[in-house]
Amino acid sequence: MKNLIISGALATGLIAGAAHAVEVTGGYVELGYSTFTDTDIGSRYNLNGAGELAFSRSFSLQLDAGTYRFNEIDESGTNVTLHGNFHASDNLSLGAFYGRDSIDGDDLDFYGVEAGFDAGQVDIEGYLGRHEVDGVSGLDGNIFGLAMKSYATDQLELTANYDLVDNFGGLVDANVYSVGANYALSDNAEVFGTLGAARLDAFGFSNTEAFVSFGVRMNLGNARGTTFDRRGVLDKLPGL
Repeated sequence: MKNLIISGALATGLIAGAAHAVEVTGGYVELGYSTFTDTDIGSRYNLNGAGELAFSRSFSLQLDAGTYRFNEIDESGTNVTLHGNFHASDNLSLGAFYGRDSIDGDDLDFYGVEAGFDAGQVDIEGYLGRHEVDGVSGLDGNIFGLAMKSYATDQLELTANYDLVDNFGGLVDANVYSVGANYALSDNAEVFGTLGAARLDAFGFSNTEAFVSFGVRMNLGNARGTTFDRRGVLDKLPGL
């Protein structure tokens, strides 16, 4: 399935690019920090960027890249994700994605489908996919997420998110819930903050811990940045 997603996205991009000029429609650079309120669990720094190329009014390719530093385990990780985006209308976008997380010499591949809907004052986004530990059988599982953004004012956005990473051979499930706000400092710069809780079920034990995160983001191109948000497991973990 993942090979079909990549091949389809690239083939469609090449076909569309033959008839239309390529245009950079958006992107961003973001610096963030998150930490569990129980500091023994750890914290995370992240530096992320993304860019989107439109081949026509209907099709675009989006590339995300990021690096993460987990302080408690003293390890760094990276993420790269490619999205193939189809803009069905002014309000509806559909997509497929494939990406890879890498940490401590281990790679985790993930792939799936996504959709976003602009309902005026509210934006809704969701994704569904699979993850696989590269070179290790029996540790695959599901990823799923929903996100909502509501525009309280021209400068203030309110957000709510839910993300699920499950299975890893039936050993680990992670559910992450969060609410937050983004405040625009200018047309392209914003600051953000999030409060959340992560529930981890591992090896027969369950624990829920609160976390906070905050950061700054510089949008490039249009005000939306990119069509879809980031994917991957490392991006969903507040700390380690």
